[in-house]
Amino acid sequence: MYAGFVGPHFPVGGPVPADDLVGREPYLRSTAARLGDGEHLLIAGPRRIGKTSVILEVLRRLRRRGAVTAYVDCLGATDVRGLAERLASSLLASLEGKEGAFEDARAIASGLRPSGRIRYEHLDLVMPIVREAAAQRAFEAGLDLPRAIAQRAGKPVVVALDEFQAAGRLGPRVFDVMRSRFQAQRGVAYAFLGSEEGILEELFGEKGRPLYRFAVAHDLAEAGGHRFGIDPADWHAYLVRKLKQKRIAIAETEVDRILDATGGHPQDTMQLCAALYHFMRDEGLRAVTAEIVGIAYEVALRELDRPFALHWADLGGQKWLQAVAKRVARGEPLYAARSDTDVPRAEVLRAVNALRGRGLVVRTGRGSYEFLEPMFAEYVRRLDAGIVPSR
Repeated sequence: MYAGFVGPHFPVGGPVPADDLVGREPYLRSTAARLGDGEHLLIAGPRRIGKTSVILEVLRRLRRRGAVTAYVDCLGATDVRGLAERLASSLLASLEGKEGAFEDARAIASGLRPSGRIRYEHLDLVMPIVREAAAQRAFEAGLDLPRAIAQRAGKPVVVALDEFQAAGRLGPRVFDVMRSRFQAQRGVAYAFLGSEEGILEELFGEKGRPLYRFAVAHDLAEAGGHRFGIDPADWHAYLVRKLKQKRIAIAETEVDRILDATGGHPQDTMQLCAALYHFMRDEGLRAVTAEIVGIAYEVALRELDRPFALHWADLGGQKWLQAVAKRVARGEPLYAARSDTDVPRAEVLRAVNALRGRGLVVRTGRGSYEFLEPMFAEYVRRLDAGIVPSR
């Protein structure tokens, strides 16, 4: 980070600092304790509610206590060798306390001069990966690396596999191989994260699946009995504090207005607050009003157009999904026949289950559902009404 550079006052678009993990402290403590005790955890939940930010902070705390940690985004791997190399690179970075050690190991294996970023006592740990010509054997060597490090270093090892369901696309028996390697490891704990809850429930909850009951569900979305796991009182305290730092006053009524608009969804709330802060700063205003919240909401909705459009396009890949999603957004009875979108009854149920599996809708009663993100519901309503977001 450049000297004197500070991050955005309301961070959006990626993992956030610990200070901006609103209402997560009890969950952070319990997750760190359970992983530190060697328990494997399944951390599933809808997209964009802060799973990655939370696990990165948990790993930071565990490293501070002496653990070796790794974070791997499975979405970024294109094959099993790539997944193994990502795991090895992250583990070596934790061991060495700096990035680049795995690249040095590859250079040495190729007969090149390393840049001195890897200690030789760690080099032989990763040589089976970088020197192995067969991708499958390199993958298996990578999966064995956490156990080897735990034995060699005498330290606990904690591995977080984000968007874990994506690993299944890398080969037909990826999860079988993982289970066979993971179950014999001592001194290693795994956290499995994912946003496609339906797939994860099958992987870990269905008898006969390779990872059946391998990890314990540790729900982030409903922690403490609150929607998205965040007490509204924590949002109140956070927003008042953050805006006060910039000499901006906000009343409890306007905080409630913000939370009503976003439903308390972590990233949507942060997006709206960022738009609010930038507008207040640019206009030189010092007190938040209902009108200003409304202006900021429209700005945030435009800024969210791209991720929402991607969600919507994804729904277009399955017949009837968009039609049923529009009914959910309008708050209509799902099984009501309409001449323009007459969806067969069996297809309605299939579409609702698909929307739930994607973490987009939740059941609110018998036969009734709503979008988890109120702002996405508004996006769908405007699309349905032919209102195109202005760029």
